[in-house]
Amino acid sequence: MPERQLHLGYMHWLNGTHWGGWRHPDAPTAHAFELEYATKALRLTEDAKFDFFFLGDTLPGDLAAEQWITTHNTGRLEPFTLASQLALQSSRIGLVVTAHPTFYEPYILARLTASLDHLSGGRLAWNVVLGASDLAARNFSLPDLGGTARYERADEFIHVVRRLWDSVENGAYLQDKRTGRYVDESRIHRLDWQGTHFQVAGTLPLERPPQGHVPLLYAGASEQSRELTAKWADINFTGPATPAESLAFNTDVRQRAERLRGRVDPIFFLPGITPLIGDTRAAAVELYEELNALLPYDDDIVEGDQDEAFWSGPEGARISASPFPLPKGFRSVRSLSERVGADLRPAGIDGAVKPDTAADLNAYGRRLLTLVAERTGRTVDNGGVRVRDVLAASIAGNFPLVIGTAGQVADTLIYWFDQGAAEGFNVSTPFLWEQLERFTGEVVPILQERGVYRTEYTSDTFRGHFGLDIPPNSFTTTDQEERPV
Repeated sequence: MPERQLHLGYMHWLNGTHWGGWRHPDAPTAHAFELEYATKALRLTEDAKFDFFFLGDTLPGDLAAEQWITTHNTGRLEPFTLASQLALQSSRIGLVVTAHPTFYEPYILARLTASLDHLSGGRLAWNVVLGASDLAARNFSLPDLGGTARYERADEFIHVVRRLWDSVENGAYLQDKRTGRYVDESRIHRLDWQGTHFQVAGTLPLERPPQGHVPLLYAGASEQSRELTAKWADINFTGPATPAESLAFNTDVRQRAERLRGRVDPIFFLPGITPLIGDTRAAAVELYEELNALLPYDDDIVEGDQDEAFWSGPEGARISASPFPLPKGFRSVRSLSERVGADLRPAGIDGAVKPDTAADLNAYGRRLLTLVAERTGRTVDNGGVRVRDVLAASIAGNFPLVIGTAGQVADTLIYWFDQGAAEGFNVSTPFLWEQLERFTGEVVPILQERGVYRTEYTSDTFRGHFGLDIPPNSFTTTDQEERPV
């Protein structure tokens, strides 16, 4: 086996990532609050020797609105609680929990993660998220902490958490019956931290986590996100669109990391990816279109549910300028036309996008045509792009889909890996269970046969899967990274 091996994580979405996927006839009615549902995915991925099982998390403030975006957000178990149960149902696969520094205190988060790292035998990792939602913030008696404030808070937060993990050294618990000394006081350290956002006096009431520092994951491509990844993260799962973009992003972050850490540390880049697998490429494309047909559209799919006056107002301008998928109530050819800069209504929903119309599209519209071509093989030049295709891409267009046979999906992953654009992938599926079973049962064996992916686990810990060393304790080293920020 070659020294460099591809890494795979599984992003557990309750209903998959395609917003119409849960409505597919083969998709289950998700039992969001039953352990067996998540455990089934856990078994499939651990049997396939995945590096980790990823529990994403958001804190939506409006469940009724979320049902039209991703139903996953309307039914989430608390990730630490679920991960503690999954640790009992597994033995080798890593477990990633998501926690937002804005909505925790460092002491609580440090204690939760350290405890679960002990109980899982060193298999825990922490996904740091910094999304800004005023509705979520209101559940915590907080204002919406957008802008730079959340990054500044997160930087100090992570630093304090790592110090807390170090606050009780290995071997501190003597439990010496002869002398009566239960702990070695010289191995216990108080923080006495007085920072901008936090004041933390003491120590954790347990030994340092088995991994020393629980590994950190992060996603984000903004300037501040690049800095945060470079300073703290072990794994980044941002998803650039092309291998060239990914290489440039990875190189930039690694250069920043050397500057911020004062040394060269390994950072693993695992872009998010959603494979959609069929027996043939045509069958996979057909399945993709079946899912698109299940997306919730406006009642009047051509003219839309908004009147003309709406589009001349501030809310219409906001929808038109937004780079995010078209939301419920704006999923029509009318809304799409505002977004792409050309009126597509004369062609109707099933009409073809003509070359002269395509020439008038703005950058966003041209990007949608590129997505349609990548996913279906249809282009404006060959007359195959329908207005319906472009509208679907504008709603379910944010996930990096790879559509094809198991062999074609494997070829794509290996190409990115061989180019150095990715060390692996954070895999999700458009819907459950068939697509997850096809990936683990068909794509993974091809990767193994090609010699780029393990056939057996060689480690029992999250750090071990990635070959990451246990970092030295910051209280017993002058490591620059651990000095006060």
